[in-house]
Amino acid sequence: MSDKFFSAGYPAPREPVNQKIDVANALVLAHNTFYQNMLSEVGENNNFSHAIIWLNPYGTAPLSACLGLWAEAEVTLTISVQDNGGVTSAATWAQQLQQGANVIPVSGMVADTLNVITLLVDGQVVGKYTVSTAPLPLPDSAEVSLGFPVISVTHATDDLASVGEGFYFTTQFDRYNLAFDQNGIVRWYTTKDIPSYNFVRMDNGHFLATSQGINHCLNMYEFDIVGRVYTVYLLDNEFHHSILPLDDNRVIAPSEYSNGRPDAYSTGKDGISIVDLTTGLEVAYYDMLKVMDYARPARPSGSAPGQDVEMDDWLHINQCYIDKTNNLVIASGRNQGAVFGVDVDTGALRFIMANHEGWASEFENYLLTPVNEQNEPLYDLSTQEGIDDANLQFWTWGQHNVVEIPNDEPGIVEFLVFDNGNYRSRDDAKSLLPVDNFSRVVQFKIDLNAKTVFRPYEYGKTEVGNRGYSSYVSAKHLLSNGNLVIHFGGCIVDENYRPGTSEPGYSDIIDPHEGSQALGILLLQEIHKETKELLFEATISSGYFKNAEANGDSYRYDLSGFRVYKLPLFG
Repeated sequence: MSDKFFSAGYPAPREPVNQKIDVANALVLAHNTFYQNMLSEVGENNNFSHAIIWLNPYGTAPLSACLGLWAEAEVTLTISVQDNGGVTSAATWAQQLQQGANVIPVSGMVADTLNVITLLVDGQVVGKYTVSTAPLPLPDSAEVSLGFPVISVTHATDDLASVGEGFYFTTQFDRYNLAFDQNGIVRWYTTKDIPSYNFVRMDNGHFLATSQGINHCLNMYEFDIVGRVYTVYLLDNEFHHSILPLDDNRVIAPSEYSNGRPDAYSTGKDGISIVDLTTGLEVAYYDMLKVMDYARPARPSGSAPGQDVEMDDWLHINQCYIDKTNNLVIASGRNQGAVFGVDVDTGALRFIMANHEGWASEFENYLLTPVNEQNEPLYDLSTQEGIDDANLQFWTWGQHNVVEIPNDEPGIVEFLVFDNGNYRSRDDAKSLLPVDNFSRVVQFKIDLNAKTVFRPYEYGKTEVGNRGYSSYVSAKHLLSNGNLVIHFGGCIVDENYRPGTSEPGYSDIIDPHEGSQALGILLLQEIHKETKELLFEATISSGYFKNAEANGDSYRYDLSGFRVYKLPLFG
């Protein structure tokens, strides 16, 4: 297969059609003008005690502001933000001021109250300002759709020193990017002018995001904590899932063939693109239709091979990264329940971590054997009992958010992945109902030479159970202090609070006892990874039950959380 497909210099980028940086973007130009106007207003009289305050100057981050300050010399300023009543903990960070006029970003305020912004130099207060903020947008109701989420703390943090630094950042599909503190109080969010769903922070502290609601994931925005949009990238092909910055000012992301494939196949979500942020151009494209087994029936979703569909979502890549040690692109293909690796330089397949059923014979040599810590096989995969046990206990199903655990040992690939758990079998008769199922975070360690896979860690099966079951999306973030922040981002319940699925009969088997309404109640936890001690828990909900009559057939997609991070406001 590799000789056939890779002899022409693959993986080459696709020819650009309209791929570029939108240098004439009206929002970017307006924001540039706002910034220059603010800077021009700052004069020598705007010292620390006479700063100019612009609340939400770009109209896109209502709990953020900019300060206009004049500095006589370079100085490090400490900024602290807290509600006037002291209900929340202060958000504090250092800001370097240049000599002359400065426009300084401020964030972390609380909605619908007075907020105190305190400026300190060398520990001494040099300025203090009070700012009044507007209420949060309304949550869902009969009159409001895609409203602001309702956040409730269900397990408070007893010891602030035990949890990671910063706020919980998350994003809901075409609703809002937001961050909240350990009290469940929102401290930052962006308006719907900015994409929400596919959201990540870069090394320069800015964010990148795309969403279906803004040109079907074909416009990628770069913006900062105060909502200033710096760049809009026009993409020829949708960045539909999980943008990941690389360390050479490039990004890697699953990529749709939005312009139509140059062959007879009508497939989607089966490629990976690398884009150079300095030019906006694609520099490499990995076409997994030429690599993976297209003939294998999809599970949990997608269409059967040869089925008459507009776009065959047979693989559904939702996350990818580059393993530099082994020169591999690692990707998660949701609809095959597979995490797989291809060579960076050639695109040739190197391994497939997935259930062994249904693969064409030419792919069997790439499949991995589950082993224990002593490298002994865990299951007898020559028997149906062994296959069923591995399906239920070991393999991932509909997984998301495969994230590297760095390892500098050649031949070893290690990562964390969110195992959604759809079906947990390729046979409906053996599949689990959502009420009997679970989602989990799993750590895998692959030996490429031995073609084995070891699972040193899992969390969620017994610790959370069915209340964390998420038939789609979801994510986790391994913090520098070793804690795990986990967003069970697709939790759905009916009117009897029975766990459900996004699409019965498609994402899971049909539950005969399912009710007629649906509510998203997403679970967010911070745990001590090794001991699995629960340190913090909150639920995020739309606050309003939906049904097919009032909300259409997709009513179960009530509220979804695709990304999660624990981050300082500035970083």
